[in-house]
Amino acid sequence: MTVAFAPAILRTFCLCCALGTGISAASPIVAAEHAPKKVTVLGRDWHVVPSESYPGRYEATRLNHELAPFRPPAMIGARQAARAFRAATGCQLKRNSLVKTISGTYIGALRCPSD
Repeated sequence: MTVAFAPAILRTFCLCCALGTGISAASPIVAAEHAPKKVTVLGRDWHVVPSESYPGRYEATRLNHELAPFRPPAMIGARQAARAFRAATGCQLKRNSLVKTISGTYIGALRCPSD
């Protein structure tokens, strides 16, 4: 009995996979304000982007192009992140709000000068 239904189930499964692939292959639309801004601090590249998880805060992630996890930093990572926030947004970091995640991303609130 299951052998007779196998081709029909297989066709249905393939159709579902094809439809799912077509939907997921569409490129996501990224808003301009959520596009990461790449800055260089002391020879290290950083991506700074507004946080989606924590509204009103920004995230800074250092890119590791050399894939060397235990290389010594040019400066303490928190200071580099503060400089990356400043270079990307023009705003100063509120130092008591800085948090480092387990993945190495720094999240912090910024203090912008009033125009």
